[in-house]
Amino acid sequence: MSGDARFKPVPPAPESLDRLHEARAAVPLVPSGSEDCCARVARALGLADRGTGETWLVFLRALSLVEAGDRGYHRTREDVEIAALRARFRERVVGADDVLSAVEDADEPLGVDRIFERVSETVPAWERRRHDDWEAVWRDRTGRLLGWATLFELLEETDGRYCPERN
Repeated sequence: MSGDARFKPVPPAPESLDRLHEARAAVPLVPSGSEDCCARVARALGLADRGTGETWLVFLRALSLVEAGDRGYHRTREDVEIAALRARFRERVVGADDVLSAVEDADEPLGVDRIFERVSETVPAWERRRHDDWEAVWRDRTGRLLGWATLFELLEETDGRYCPERN
């Protein structure tokens, strides 16, 4: 696993980690091309299109559940504990650490808009120029990151407000 690699795509968080495992299982053990793997993931999850499958595929790669090589993508064989998923999410998904830190550093539970305010200055200038309404794009991204952080039990959500998980 390349420790320096960081990945941007973040699909909407599902209701349970079972969907993550379903997506991973759709990727073959023997390397296959990107088009094929994206289509497999999209079919397995009942997604609208291959592009959404690609978002999932790259997110799986961020979590080191899938690897990419010269011959294409393949799923890894290791059993991955939730602690490893948490660490990989925080370290390898762009913005995850910023969002988690914003919640952890707050004195009270925060909603998505307040969390976005706290992390908006970390959005790179090139990303701001890339989108006509970069704030809406990154607010949505913040919401997706919060969804995954909750699913990975890094944060708790109550009535749309987030605080660190109390284990």
